[in-house]
Amino acid sequence: MDVLQLTASNVPITKGVEYSCVLTNNWSGANHPIDYARVSGSAHWSPPVLLAHSNLIDLWSPGDFASPGIENLAEMGTTSTLQSEIEVLQTKGLAGDLVIGVNQFNQFNAMNPTQDFETISLSPSSPCLSTISMMAPSPDWFSGIESFCPREPGGFWFQSFEVATYPFDAGTEMGETYSINNDPESRHGPIYPLTKETVPDSGILLDPTGTKVNPVAVWKCDLNDFEEMDKSPEEEFGVVKEDEMMKEIGINDLKNMDKYPEEEFGVVKEDEMMKEIGMNDLKNMDKYPEEEFGVVKEDGMMKEIGKTKKMKKEDPNGGRRVLRGHGN
Repeated sequence: MDVLQLTASNVPITKGVEYSCVLTNNWSGANHPIDYARVSGSAHWSPPVLLAHSNLIDLWSPGDFASPGIENLAEMGTTSTLQSEIEVLQTKGLAGDLVIGVNQFNQFNAMNPTQDFETISLSPSSPCLSTISMMAPSPDWFSGIESFCPREPGGFWFQSFEVATYPFDAGTEMGETYSINNDPESRHGPIYPLTKETVPDSGILLDPTGTKVNPVAVWKCDLNDFEEMDKSPEEEFGVVKEDEMMKEIGINDLKNMDKYPEEEFGVVKEDEMMKEIGMNDLKNMDKYPEEEFGVVKEDGMMKEIGKTKKMKKEDPNGGRRVLRGHGN
């Protein structure tokens, strides 16, 4: 895989993002002339699979053995088994968004038209992108992106990235040219890249000079416009401004109450304090409120502190004071 282009963004990797990706064909008679003429009217890419996943796993990787899903895709272009394998990864939290493209028969011998995919979501838990598509017809050859995480060291997603990918052999079927229905390998081997050293003896897939294998596909992904939340952070997390506090706690319904807000919530004004603490019954007391509760006016100070004993009255409760409230 060759990284052709990287562009930085200001979107932090702590945010989830969406990418729009495009596949451009590079497999053609001009770039890979040996035996290509025999399939120039039928060569195509099988429906490409794009997967967002954790950096703890690989959808496929050189040196690993192909799973049944990768084997079926590389040999026949089918995706159902691979989808089932991906669903298992998703339930374990190891894979995220999945996008599957379409067969594209009309893009060969030229770079256009391209194949545009539905947007794919990447996230902090699924920051890597893998893709895979069969080079059809072929024994078990495919190409794709292997576990590319579009994050720059500074902690931001890439705004765009473009990578060129090479052909690989899944290690599951024998064959030396563009054909299907070949004999299976007697013993499966690991996935390996098709290079000048590993292509069949015919030299299939080598460039016109016969010295190297050219890329067969180019994948370009662009970050979709990143929009902040419609709500402010305070609103998003249930925090309200001071002038909205009364609405948040339900005070906006007070207009339908029979009582004033102060009475409804047990709050009284200063001039209502005596009622709140039960003083509304004082009118039935034998003494003035001041005398009942031991409060005297300034000119009665001498009586309260006992300086004039001859003016002291008998306590009707035998020396005990009784605080009377509601019902006393």
